[in-house]
Amino acid sequence: MFRLHLTLLFVFLFSSFAASAQELMLRGVSIDPVFPQQVKLTWLFNSNIDSVTIYKCTNNCDDENNYNRVAKVEMNINSLTWIDNAASPLSRNYYSIGWSASGKSTPQNNMVLTALPDGNCANSVLLSWNPYINMLGTLDYYLILCREQEDDNSVFTPIGRINGDAAPADRINFEANYLANDRVFELVVQAVSRSGTVSVFSNIVEFRTGTVSNIPVSVRITCVDVIDDQYMEINVTTNNFLEPFQKLYLYKDKPSVESAMSLKIIDSAIYSPTNRYRFTDRDVDPKSGLYYYMAIADNKCKPNDTSNVLTNIYLQGWREEKYRDGVSFSRRGFYPSTESYELFRIVHGREYSIEPSVRVFTNYYIDVLEFLNDGVVTVYKVLANTGCSSNTVTIDHEPIIEFPNAFFPKDVKIENRTFYPIIRFPSEINYSFTIYNRWGQEVFRTTRPPIYGDYENMQGRWDGTFQGKDCPAGIYAYKISYIYNSGGGQYSHTGSFMLVR
Repeated sequence: MFRLHLTLLFVFLFSSFAASAQELMLRGVSIDPVFPQQVKLTWLFNSNIDSVTIYKCTNNCDDENNYNRVAKVEMNINSLTWIDNAASPLSRNYYSIGWSASGKSTPQNNMVLTALPDGNCANSVLLSWNPYINMLGTLDYYLILCREQEDDNSVFTPIGRINGDAAPADRINFEANYLANDRVFELVVQAVSRSGTVSVFSNIVEFRTGTVSNIPVSVRITCVDVIDDQYMEINVTTNNFLEPFQKLYLYKDKPSVESAMSLKIIDSAIYSPTNRYRFTDRDVDPKSGLYYYMAIADNKCKPNDTSNVLTNIYLQGWREEKYRDGVSFSRRGFYPSTESYELFRIVHGREYSIEPSVRVFTNYYIDVLEFLNDGVVTVYKVLANTGCSSNTVTIDHEPIIEFPNAFFPKDVKIENRTFYPIIRFPSEINYSFTIYNRWGQEVFRTTRPPIYGDYENMQGRWDGTFQGKDCPAGIYAYKISYIYNSGGGQYSHTGSFMLVR
């Protein structure tokens, strides 16, 4: 029985001791925001305890044995604080409180705030601090506060809030009223408990703003260039960026009648000191219409800088009459007011100007008889004085072909000595030219057209002989057929002529 009573008494005393120990808790470890920023401890009142022992550790604080007794304070309901004048706010100090030999409370630490200028922004600062642990209750959020140093009467103003569960490191961009030249601001972080009854502060750090330029930043698409009718190159320039931006993003859309324009990112580029960028877009059909492009520089120091919206030069062409073409071109967006356009004809890869000044959304008509003499189909292109080029258009035409009604093999003029069709058109395919005598016998056949204007060359020309002998004078028949414009057109004709001796 005696042992039972002794055991119960021991349990009672241990339970009371444990309860008392549990009630001895640090309320917070905070930096005094008033110079010299001392470390201030606060704890909960416990009427069963006469005095509080302060323990402190600054190194290897995971081991309880490294905590040293630094002070002893009476438990006073009117004064539940202790200030550590020997602590550096720029060091992590961990504190515990205890009562006699009852052990120590759970350690708490002061927050150490550091601020470094953001290397990419003149008026942005990188803030970081160690997490505040073992706060009474659970941590709700961190509040970033700021005030201007020159104004001693000013109060700290919140400029940012971070969830308590988040990693305590972030970049803080000042609002517009803070973007002043050579100004000094003070920053501090406040940790707030979820219950809202406890808050602690970090040390105060200073941040000096840099020089802010009032020159507007320019991002401009200077050219949307069509390359070989296959893809587009988009040229962008950026000016007046005092600091590098993060990325330059290229947006594109091709709206239809059914859908509105919705620009989407298709490419990006990193900052380049040259301020010139060239993007290649191969997911296009330049002959199908207008594509809209826009560029945005993601500049974390300032609001995003958006370029103009600009399209390609879209050229259309049609056959107005047998030997008359019609062309027009369109372009939309914001381009330089000084930009001008010129219409070219392309022959064997070379460009020949035919209209020195053309305007968008205007129809132009070109007589092409003179162009067909050099044996090419009409191919058109528009070039801007800024270097942008349009797609090309090729317009089909009927061939210009003439036949003499007689020829004289012994004539003094060389052009009258052979019989041949006078063709002014591009090189043909599947060409066939046949001559028959009056009895229907074939006396000449060729699959090679005559060369226009070259009378010395006998290609495609009949000299009036058959099997090495002169054919008699009289009426002969011919038949000609060929496919032209890469299979786009067909020509066939028959007729007769006189061989004169």
